[in-house]
Amino acid sequence: MTTVESGSYEITLYDDDANGVANILATLLEQNIQIHPDRIDIARHITRPVAVFSTDTDASATIIFRSDHAVICNDIVNKPAVVVWATVGQILDVSQLKMNAGGLLPVGFFTRRGLTVLSNIVTGRLVVKGLLTHPATALRMIAMLSVAS
Repeated sequence: MTTVESGSYEITLYDDDANGVANILATLLEQNIQIHPDRIDIARHITRPVAVFSTDTDASATIIFRSDHAVICNDIVNKPAVVVWATVGQILDVSQLKMNAGGLLPVGFFTRRGLTVLSNIVTGRLVVKGLLTHPATALRMIAMLSVAS
């Protein structure tokens, strides 16, 4: 287990041999919490696991958020409420979307990059399972992964 402490919120890689997706997610979370400590409040509002599956590497990881830490596991585990199927490039595009109001106001979708992400969702090139059934969790997940301020 690898732990990275960001202020008062720890990001832990559950697997010693964490895959590329788990490492990308850990890096994004660590950077965001260091730069935007207010995102800890967003993390505390994510009560269900969320996962990302990289379609170009066939690797996946699940983030389990808790009040004082997050654990990132290889693979899809613990029945995540939201699962994103995307390429690494699409994951990085999503990480550039600005979110306001605790992650619930997706202002970044109204940019050129955001419209590309929306187009990919509509055409099925980027799949977000749980977007309609757990929209707040999906939006907060984007906010947690977004490096945009």
